[in-house]
Amino acid sequence: MPTIQDIAKLAGVSSATVSRVINSNGYVGEETRTRVEQAIKELNYTPNRNAQYLRRGTTKNLGIISTQFNETAVARINPFIELAHDAGYTSTLFATNGDKQRELEAFDMLKSKQLDGIFLIYRVNEWEILEEYAAYGPVVTLHSIDSKMISSVFIDHYEGYKMTLDYLWSIGCSNILNLYSSTNGLNTKRRIKAYEDFCHEHNLIPHASEPFLNIIRTEQAENVVKWFHKQEVKPDAIVAHSDTVAAIVVSKLKLLGYRIPEDVAIVGFDNLQISDLMNITTIDYAIVEQGKNACRLLLNVLEKRHEPLFNLEFKLIERETTKK
Repeated sequence: MPTIQDIAKLAGVSSATVSRVINSNGYVGEETRTRVEQAIKELNYTPNRNAQYLRRGTTKNLGIISTQFNETAVARINPFIELAHDAGYTSTLFATNGDKQRELEAFDMLKSKQLDGIFLIYRVNEWEILEEYAAYGPVVTLHSIDSKMISSVFIDHYEGYKMTLDYLWSIGCSNILNLYSSTNGLNTKRRIKAYEDFCHEHNLIPHASEPFLNIIRTEQAENVVKWFHKQEVKPDAIVAHSDTVAAIVVSKLKLLGYRIPEDVAIVGFDNLQISDLMNITTIDYAIVEQGKNACRLLLNVLEKRHEPLFNLEFKLIERETTKK
């Protein structure tokens, strides 16, 4: 494997001159630069980027860590990557599949200076463990966390969910079924709380949450539709935790002959492209800007910026699955 010294010898210059050419650092005459570049080409030399990163103390690479990259996660990731690219940063994705060790291996890259910062979407390990890594570089998460070490772009879904339920009540729905995401997610707990408060406010008997937790995969959403089909007294509205799940429910109910929204109203969450394509009523909370806010927080630390964050708000997008 050729070295800088080999290049210097072939080009007839010093090792310091070769280093300036490779790192684009310092003045080198045009003729000398050409000789060095020709020597690099002849020797097929590839710089040791890890060594360069350690010398510079920066990689210009940001890590994005998640248990999975579903549609909702990707809706945040793409704008994050675009904003990072505009600032001269690359992004590396780490899918942990819920494995604690895989997550820690990704965080170890921050510790070893192979990443400049981390955007943590869905976590596995305890905060006490992950906070220790924040000493080596900025970490931003979607999760709600009260920490001096880790920043958050969390938005409390209680408000958006209560808005959804109040809207359904206003159009005549009272028997509302809710399909929830991760059992341990704070936003799932906040949505359940919003539903309980809604039912208490209107003297309604709530559906139990347990049978409708972790409705994430297609077959789980299909099982909900089968359950719905068997009920003598059917819910008059279904609220899904994501547009993807809402789209599956709409599609499967229509195959069974149900009219949407005449027989049952459907509301999704996130305002992804699929909700627009399938004309599904949904809740928008600037999910694109949430991803950008995560990148802004990292760049504000890394680049010593003071760029303000986008104000995230919930907004009801009324479409054909609820209009009666």
